Amino acid sequence: MKMGFKENIRFAFIDEFANEIGKEKAYRMMSNFKCERVPALEYFLTRDYNGRIKPYIVWDDSKNIIVAYFTLITTCMILKPYEKTDPEHTKEKDVEKIISCIELEHFALNDVYLKLVNEDGYSNSGIGNYVFKEYISTVIAVLVSEVNFFYLILHAYNSDKVINAYRNMGFETMEDDAEAVIPTLSDVRALHSDYAGDCKFMFRDVESILTDLD
Repeated sequence: MKMGFKENIRFAFIDEFANEIGKEKAYRMMSNFKCERVPALEYFLTRDYNGRIKPYIVWDDSKNIIVAYFTLITTCMILKPYEKTDPEHTKEKDVEKIISCIELEHFALNDVYLKLVNEDGYSNSGIGNYVFKEYISTVIAVLVSEVNFFYLILHAYNSDKVINAYRNMGFETMEDDAEAVIPTLSDVRALHSDYAGDCKFMFRDVESILTDLD
């Protein structure tokens, strides 16, 4: 695959990004971010970002344009016992197991950048995988060396194209989990699943991410 975008790609936490290129320039670049498929992702950088969930920015230094951004938060999966409990009053004694995780809460590619890559004669089909392996996985490797967690989870926009893109990155849905990696699948849920709406819950074990980095 011919992908000539790699040479000029930079990566930084949003504060470092703004300090390095200047706040005004950073805001202009964030304002030019487009993700028409999911408006909530398009407007996060300029409208919804409040400083509490800080994104990592991936940008093309030669074109002065954002390639992608993503956010990571700590969370867990809760494995409920066989007897029914009130989900609003789940206590430690009520659960069989709590599985610590990191959630890829936001992950979006810039439509404007994808179009530019095509116009330059390159394929843009591998950019999502590239960002995941080179940057998201690298951050996960650093975090897991300092914090104990077992899975990277996400709630994917519920379309076949998006779900299959995440499958290509190694994520599984509950239906994919033929080997029952996640125990008693019908009883496990993500801590933040209530806000996920119609999104598809997906997961990947951290060990497989680290193996791919080796």
